[in-house]
Amino acid sequence: MNISEDRVSHIAHKVLDKIWKNDLVDFPREPRALLRIKMSISEFFAIDEEIDQSVRRKLASYSQTKVPGSRDWEILYRKFYEEEAAKRR
Repeated sequence: MNISEDRVSHIAHKVLDKIWKNDLVDFPREPRALLRIKMSISEFFAIDEEIDQSVRRKLASYSQTKVPGSRDWEILYRKFYEEEAAKRR
């Protein structure tokens, strides 16, 4: 899933605000904390995209073609996605 920089920034600001309002952490340098949150969000979505592409390639390589969106395809997609995600933890 591609996510725009504006969306990442919006989510990062929401996270930072929530952490600050709940008094969970004091940030000595708020801009640096915001940058780190943005980086983490971007990394998460990049990894998610890599896993998605890997799973789709695996499904496309099957000799019995599975139709995207079909029940069989969805079941295999979830299974392979979980396996691929577990490898990256």
